[in-house]
Amino acid sequence: MLTWRRVFVMFVISTAVVGLTACGKAPQAAIDQAQNALKAAGEAEAASYAPEAWDAAQEAANLAMAEVEAQNAKFALTRSYKNASEMLAAAQQAAVEAQEAAVAGKEAMAAAVADNIASIEANLANADGLLESLATCRKRPKGFASDLEIMRGNVDGLRSQLVEVQTTADAGDYFEANAMADGLLEGLDAVVVDLENAKAKLGC
Repeated sequence: MLTWRRVFVMFVISTAVVGLTACGKAPQAAIDQAQNALKAAGEAEAASYAPEAWDAAQEAANLAMAEVEAQNAKFALTRSYKNASEMLAAAQQAAVEAQEAAVAGKEAMAAAVADNIASIEANLANADGLLESLATCRKRPKGFASDLEIMRGNVDGLRSQLVEVQTTADAGDYFEANAMADGLLEGLDAVVVDLENAKAKLGC
């Protein structure tokens, strides 16, 4: 018959073993949550629209998984995933923040593209007005008609590029659309300056 002291010792030992076994099991649920959050951030294009937050989330996830692997390499009874669990929770939070930053960054870039498109349309309207003034100008020096057609062709060519900018933006590629819009605005500015100079020279 077991004495109460022996029963108590066996209870303490069994409780300790259970505790060690629980500590010795990798926190798979936390791993999955961190990985899913990181995947969601990637799908939100965090690498493009929130690169700093994305890098921080990746680093946090890598450090957490390194801690998990370090514990996996230990004997089962000496493993402790407490720090790993905390690091995984931090990695999950960092990934969520990266996703949120990506969504905000993409929205800001979309707004910038929309502003650029509006500026392009305004510049095209200005260029059309200048072409109209030149077309009705009384002074028509030699070669003027040919020069006017060339300038009109330049404006029409730039107008066709606006369609490409809009198509790219509609596809959600705001970085490319913004780069295209910047180039288009630069080209339009040069054409408008040429038209204004021609109008001033002719006194139209």
